[in-house]
Amino acid sequence: MLLNELFLQEALIGKSNLSSIPGYIDAVNQMLKQNKPFQMGQNGQFTFQPNAGQQIASVNDHIAGKGQNQTGKEVDQVQVGFIFKSPQIKAVAKGTPEDQIVFNAGEVAEGIHAIAAFVRLITRPSKQIQLSDLFPIVNRIENGKTLVLQAKEVDSEIADEFRVTLSLKPEQFAAFKQLDKIAGYAKLKNIARDVIDDANAESGRFADMYEKNGKFDMVSVIGDGVSGETQTKTDINFENETERKYKGYSIKAGTTQQMHQVGGGASKLTAEERFDIINKELFGVHGRAQLIDIESGKASFAQLWNSGKYVEAYRQAYEQATDAINDQLDSDQEENQFISNLVNALKYWMRRDEEGVVLKQFSGTKKGTYILDAERLNDLQEQGLNLVAQMAPTKEPTLRILDGTSGKVLVEIRAKGEQQKAGYYFRNIINKGPLFVQLTNVANR
Repeated sequence: MLLNELFLQEALIGKSNLSSIPGYIDAVNQMLKQNKPFQMGQNGQFTFQPNAGQQIASVNDHIAGKGQNQTGKEVDQVQVGFIFKSPQIKAVAKGTPEDQIVFNAGEVAEGIHAIAAFVRLITRPSKQIQLSDLFPIVNRIENGKTLVLQAKEVDSEIADEFRVTLSLKPEQFAAFKQLDKIAGYAKLKNIARDVIDDANAESGRFADMYEKNGKFDMVSVIGDGVSGETQTKTDINFENETERKYKGYSIKAGTTQQMHQVGGGASKLTAEERFDIINKELFGVHGRAQLIDIESGKASFAQLWNSGKYVEAYRQAYEQATDAINDQLDSDQEENQFISNLVNALKYWMRRDEEGVVLKQFSGTKKGTYILDAERLNDLQEQGLNLVAQMAPTKEPTLRILDGTSGKVLVEIRAKGEQQKAGYYFRNIINKGPLFVQLTNVANR
């Protein structure tokens, strides 16, 4: 196997050095012994089921079976080096005990959220639920299939119909089916608590209404952690098919502040093309709202980048953006237009182009659950804020837009760079700040 091919496969399986490959091979062989399906594709969105009785010796070997390869094409074999480095493979490679169930807490939380809402809606008489009330439904639900149950209204012969459809990646769904075991894991315990509290508060309001409104209701809860995850921010949809009303939720678990990112481009791109991503994709919000234009800094960026001063190139671009933002905020006329564009940018970064989608974040901490509605940003101009842009005193180039009076950050844009085998790579990470949460949080309102 050529060295450059080995480097390529190292990048595909996400390893940091060549010595880690033996652990990866051991993990693949263990999954083969257990006849477990492999996730394929950049995000693990495809599935390949191997035939029984196989073992491999290198990342260049092929595994026979049936399913999809890394591009989603139906095939009867896949190359080991293209298997998605799933949480289970990572754990086995690190020597995690076999009886430890491996899963992504955020993705499993999507499943808990959907089933908790469903259980709260079908519980009659309407009352508070506990996590254990989900277990019977978890036992009955099948991945990608719809479960339909009816619930009679109070003091009426009308029976409302409730449907739940949950789609998760195979490995995450397998863990979710063992909710009674993983609910006690440290990384999920508090998040699950927040989800149940949210179901009792949010879904409970609808449950109280449906059980006694005197008319037939048909409501669907759709949790989709698989389809279109790179194009949509919606993980959960509530659909009242009787009244044709819809509500979408984007789900996050934990305390992460990230709500969007803009990649820095492939290694083959020129310095000028990389700069265009910063100017047109990041600050141009993918063509939706040009916050500022820093085209005049392209030549300087290219000179620094081509000299190997990668971080300095990004820092200079961010500094120029900071100055450009402040120039607009110093002019009343330009300030109004900038804030209008900023609101559009913040909405897109939080929910992409899906109007009405609300972000639910189950922190798993004493802060509980945030429910963020980007529509509240429409009143940003009337908040009396003294918005300014500043470069943060951090190692990584970081631009913050904040209220100069309170010091609270509205949004932060950070250039995260790393040296890879193909070259230096940057991502532009967009984080919500405390002021963003304060302005958009509708929980308990």
